[in-house]
Amino acid sequence: MMSSVGFSIVPAFAKTAYGTGPNPLGVMTVRFTIASILLLAARQMLSRSAPLPSAKIIWQMLALGFFGVMTVSFTYFLAIRDIDTGLAIVIWYCNPLFVVLASWVLYKKRPSRSVVLSLCFTLTGIYITAGQIKGAPPSAITLVLVSAVLFSGYLLSVAHVLKKVDVLTGVAIINVGTALGYWAVCLIQPLSLSPVFPYSVKSWWIIVALTLFGTVAPFMFSFAGLKRVGPSLLSIITTIEPVLAISIGIIFLHEQLTLNRVIGAGFVIGALISLSVLESRTAAIPVHQ
Repeated sequence: MMSSVGFSIVPAFAKTAYGTGPNPLGVMTVRFTIASILLLAARQMLSRSAPLPSAKIIWQMLALGFFGVMTVSFTYFLAIRDIDTGLAIVIWYCNPLFVVLASWVLYKKRPSRSVVLSLCFTLTGIYITAGQIKGAPPSAITLVLVSAVLFSGYLLSVAHVLKKVDVLTGVAIINVGTALGYWAVCLIQPLSLSPVFPYSVKSWWIIVALTLFGTVAPFMFSFAGLKRVGPSLLSIITTIEPVLAISIGIIFLHEQLTLNRVIGAGFVIGALISLSVLESRTAAIPVHQ
C-alpha cells in the first residue's frame, strides 16, 4: 500500500516536470540516475555487512532494470504526454490479469478464489473507466498497454530473482540497470529519440522530489512487500494506485472528474476490501501457492 502511495504521485510529478522544459527521456534518465546513487549509498551505510549476490544474480538484476524497468517506465511516461494520468493508470491496471494468468501457466500457481474475485472487481472498474478512451490518441493507449504487458513479465521475473538477495541490494542494483538502460537510449537515440535534460532550478527540484518520494521509497516498499506476498497478491493490492492517481490528477493537474471514473474507482476499492476480508478467513493458505 505504501509503495502504491509513492508510485501514484509519479505521473503528476512527471507531467509537471515536462511543463518546465525537459522531455520524458530526460526526466526519466535523471530520475533513475539520482535514485541509483542514493540507493547505492544507502546500501553501503545500512547493509554493508550483507554479502553481495553472485555475479550471475547481479547480471540478472541489472538486466531486469536495463530491459524491464526502463521499457515499462519509458513507454508509460511517453504516453502520459498525450493522455490524462488518471485514465492512463487505470487502463494500465489490466496488468493483474496478465500476472495471474502467467503465474498459472508458467509456475502452476492456481489463483485462490479471493484473488479471482478481487480481480473481477478490478477489471470491472477498469472496463468502466476505460470507456473514456474514445478521445485519446491511439498511440498513447497502445503505449500504456505495452507498458502493462511488459510490467507483468518484469514482476514475475523479479519475484524469482529477489528470493536470492536482500531488498536494499536488489533495489539498488535494479535501479542501476534502469539508469544504464536510459543512458543507452540517450546515446543511441533510436527512432530519433533525443533527451532534453532539466535546465532550470525548478525542474531539478521537481525531479529530486520525484526521485525521493516516487522512486526510492516506493521501490523499497514494493520489493519488501513482493518478498512477503508474491506477485499475484501484490498486483491486486497495488490497484489502489488508480484511485490515488485519479485524485492527484484532479487536484494538482486539474484533470476532469467523471462519473465513470468515480464508479471505476469504487470497484477497485471494492476489490481491495473483498481481498482483505476473504484473505483474513483463509489466512492459513498462502495466496501465492
